[in-house]
Amino acid sequence: MRNLKIYGPFFVALIAACYLYLIAPSIELIDYRIGIAAILFVIILFGIFRVAYFADHLAEMLGEPYGTLLLTISATLIEVAVMITALTHGDGNPTFVRDTITATLFIVLGGMMGLSMIIGSTFYLDQNINTNGANMYLGLLIPLALLTLVLPNFTTSTIGPTLALSQEVFIGIIALALYAVFIFAQTKRYRNYFDDPFPFGSSSAKLVTSLEAPEKVEETSPIEWKKVFLPTFWLAAYLIVIILVIEKLAILIGLGYAQMGFPKTLNGTTVAILVLAPEWLACIYAAKANHLQRSLNIALGSGLATLSLSVPVMLFWVAYHHYHIVLGLESREIVMLLTSLWVAHVSLSTGKSNIMQGAILFILFISSIFLIFNP
Repeated sequence: MRNLKIYGPFFVALIAACYLYLIAPSIELIDYRIGIAAILFVIILFGIFRVAYFADHLAEMLGEPYGTLLLTISATLIEVAVMITALTHGDGNPTFVRDTITATLFIVLGGMMGLSMIIGSTFYLDQNINTNGANMYLGLLIPLALLTLVLPNFTTSTIGPTLALSQEVFIGIIALALYAVFIFAQTKRYRNYFDDPFPFGSSSAKLVTSLEAPEKVEETSPIEWKKVFLPTFWLAAYLIVIILVIEKLAILIGLGYAQMGFPKTLNGTTVAILVLAPEWLACIYAAKANHLQRSLNIALGSGLATLSLSVPVMLFWVAYHHYHIVLGLESREIVMLLTSLWVAHVSLSTGKSNIMQGAILFILFISSIFLIFNP
């Protein structure tokens, strides 16, 4: 039964991929698009959870930050594959990249971080936050979000909310460079900035004094590379079939939503929810276990990965292939983004979370969804 749970989603996704690519008619000719899209959504969702499982398994073998980086790179590959599909299929969707990035930020700030604060405060009244690490995340998220989603509205090298080729390459390079510095800071220089400020995250936890004997550091055992091979193989296998199926799902979602009269912005939101589902669930579990700092690391790390990895890859890709994408947000979306970033900064700067802060962030996330249907 355990093997079925671990490997079953792969074979289901493989059958779906074989059917879609070898047997099924063209996506445009498929009936009941929304129904089929819903089935594929569930198949991919279970597959993405298995990707997270094998990445965590490798993290235990290899140690951090390799496990986190594997999960980040996996999510980036899936996200980039969907974005490229949306741009290249049919007439393309020039706003899909922008919509996916924007939805990711709203989900990270309101859906993941806000909901984690609500759950944590419900069980533990309030929880402590390591402001050094939280501010380091936000200090990088804010400028990258503004450079990617707001700056294109004010550049004069091109017409409309777009970037010139040189600007796309420049922003892509600085995003990657800043992310490299951040990884060094997180894993080497300032690792304690991202730990729980108290042993169990809550303000009522027992403080460790200098009189207590330091904990013994366990010696790490050498890596057994033969044992690493199997989870690596399954991680790669899952990624391949998920990317194949999610490319078809992206097309189905676009066609189905258009048929139902839904706004195009909803396409990117749906994909962002799907890709972020494992991290979202991990945030909730960590907050419930009184580890809010871990919830914040997962949530803000997911948003940072999108801005620092997915965005540069897409900017380089569109620059090389001379595709036209719209990055600048509408005025209402700029207001919502700036408000969410500001409230997140205020909430984290206090060093403690409470249910009110989480509720505000979560309501801002719900408001962003509402404005998709009522602009």
